[in-house]
Amino acid sequence: MTFTYAGAQVGIVLTFPLSGLLCKYGFAGGWPSIFYVTGGVSLLWSILWMVMVSEDPRSHPRISEVERDYIIGSLETKEEVEEKDIHVPWLSILLSLPVWAIVVANITSDWGAYTLLTNIPTYINEVLKFDITSNGLVSALPYIAFWLVINLGGWAADFCRNKQLLSTSITRKVFNTFGKVVPAVMLISLGYVDCSQPAVAIVLLILAVSLTGTQYSGFLVNHVDIAPKFAGILFGLSNSLAAVTGFISPVVVGVITEKGQTRAEWQIVFYVAAAIYFFGAVFYAIFSSGELQSWAQADPNQSRGVELKTSVPAPADHGEHEHMLSSMKHNGTAEA
Repeated sequence: MTFTYAGAQVGIVLTFPLSGLLCKYGFAGGWPSIFYVTGGVSLLWSILWMVMVSEDPRSHPRISEVERDYIIGSLETKEEVEEKDIHVPWLSILLSLPVWAIVVANITSDWGAYTLLTNIPTYINEVLKFDITSNGLVSALPYIAFWLVINLGGWAADFCRNKQLLSTSITRKVFNTFGKVVPAVMLISLGYVDCSQPAVAIVLLILAVSLTGTQYSGFLVNHVDIAPKFAGILFGLSNSLAAVTGFISPVVVGVITEKGQTRAEWQIVFYVAAAIYFFGAVFYAIFSSGELQSWAQADPNQSRGVELKTSVPAPADHGEHEHMLSSMKHNGTAEA
């Protein structure tokens, strides 16, 4: 699962330096070409996705029989029922502290992520005084390291759990806390570096971005721990709420830095992001869980009074789901 998410960082790594080159040498006046090129690539990817993705493993024309049988076997229930209706316990989900721990962790993580993603080029240009071509290359460096940390973090978390060094709950808390607290410290430190120390600033920036990758082995996969049957619903809930920070945080940064992009203004930006990271780390450490929740078990609609009911296909149980994700990761498969 972390391997799949790490792919997003590859896109960022490629886009930052390409954007710098297009802005300087591109068509349509330079900077507009950035949107034409990236939009065109996204459209091409969408077409390929629609052509290559199938409704289910049985109808997929390009996977091997071994992989098809494994996926189908992993998705079947113990009663060997291919698909059945289960009821989504919405009230229990909305009243669950472990769910809200994930939501808060996701929101606070995305605040820092969007703050850095949308403003790193501006900071590097205005404060560190890099030219536009160098800016694109330097902006990509943190995300190269980010990609590495996401994958190494996933391996380390699996190692800790498989060797029973840490429980699932402790593993999630440790990796999430590290991925928020350490980057927060790096951001605060970054605020005290100026253009006379570009190497120090770049190192701190790389650490501030990349080390957040351990969160992917914390809150991000925690949906599967607490409610494997409803992991998609929980992820949709938490990620939708967290996505709101994508347009709020840039506005806040713009308001803070509107007087001149000074180092003092950027210190405030970094302090705000660090404070939000700290809050997310503490909230998640207190209220999160790595255990299967009672409302996510065999008969969730009986776990709490009257529930709102929605029918969805029943996915794999907890252990089977993680094993399937691991197998697909190693096989390089991301088919539905």
